[in-house]
Amino acid sequence: MKAMLKSMFPALFAAVLMSAVSMTASAAPLTLPSNSTEIYQVSGLTPGKVLRLYTEPGRGIIVNIPHNGRWIVRRNAQVLVGDVLWEKVSWDDQTGWVVSSRLAFDPEATEIARTRRECIKNPAVKDKMCCGYPEAAKGIPFRSVPIYSVQGLKAGQSLMMYVESGETAIAVEIPHNATWVVKLGRIAQVGADEWAHVRWAGQNGWVNASYLRLDPEQTRIGDAKRRRCSNGPLLAPAKPELVCLPASVVRRLQQSNALPSDLLNRLAAEAAAAEAKK
Repeated sequence: MKAMLKSMFPALFAAVLMSAVSMTASAAPLTLPSNSTEIYQVSGLTPGKVLRLYTEPGRGIIVNIPHNGRWIVRRNAQVLVGDVLWEKVSWDDQTGWVVSSRLAFDPEATEIARTRRECIKNPAVKDKMCCGYPEAAKGIPFRSVPIYSVQGLKAGQSLMMYVESGETAIAVEIPHNATWVVKLGRIAQVGADEWAHVRWAGQNGWVNASYLRLDPEQTRIGDAKRRRCSNGPLLAPAKPELVCLPASVVRRLQQSNALPSDLLNRLAAEAAAAEAKK
């Protein structure tokens, strides 16, 4: 299964890139100069497609930004290559070039960033680390949350996360070097592999857990902040619960022919039985 998933990446992303570039010529470009206090998000891409971040316009893939990626900062540099306008941006801890017309202003993220900056600048706030930590969460006991990173993929590849949405799950692509992936406590056995219900970039979905590795340092950092900012005790991590893969995820896997048909049929039967018990 792992070999099959990896073999799907090159052809899939080549098609995605051609589709993204072909749709940009008629879109209105962003204007300069950019404001680094404004936050942007990916716009105009459907689930399962990505915005590629390059070292140079159209060359040297750094990472794939998901179709709904957020927290993108423009770096006040643009260049026109043919009829495509490219924009220099930073996303997570990476800086590179993306197609400019695929960015849109994100007012919600911009407001969150503004509030956090004001908190950090406020001399009355003694513990700057907790700026942005929700007040409603203070004093509540939290469990330790193991943090995972993506492993076993190359630049330009992604780990598919299937987000339950109606009849068919939406595919969200997690970058090859992503971290801060959190397991939410439910696992499903899919053939020889374990799939985990996870949270990444504000969304919950299902991934092949063989592409995840525990990140002890990020786990330590996250737990320290959670303990410090909640002012409450930190409990042991929750034990995982074995469940059936949701029917919507199985249907999406069937549509993409991502698994052997006999395995998909068995998963579908298990999901239907689980639904009938509810």
